[in-house]
Amino acid sequence: MRPDFQRDLIPSAEVLQLIGALNAMKDELLNAAQQWELLDENGHVPATPSYTALLQHATDAQNLSRDVLRLTADFARSPHHTTRASSTVLKRLGTAATMSSHAAPHFTESAECALALPGLPTRSTGTTSRIA
Repeated sequence: MRPDFQRDLIPSAEVLQLIGALNAMKDELLNAAQQWELLDENGHVPATPSYTALLQHATDAQNLSRDVLRLTADFARSPHHTTRASSTVLKRLGTAATMSSHAAPHFTESAECALALPGLPTRSTGTTSRIA
């Protein structure tokens, strides 16, 4: 094997930093998933979900989304994004950024629905259901 070819196989400091950041983010996501109790012990949506807990989930999801976006932007600025393998990584990070950005609004909407009182309009029901 050529010496320069072997050197190309050794990950650069930036790649090792990316791997470290991805591992740290994976741990954060696993911790968040354990804390986000969305279903009861029977696997059903609770009759009265906690408004406070749902807002905390939205906050956590927004923070994680911000981290994913930063990681994606940092990787896109790196010189490694031009290789074929790195292009695949960038596409996956882009998908993760898109998906994670949708989580916080869903938690917020769930909190809004959990707090809604019967007969009052909410964003999802509108005023026409109250009038009818």
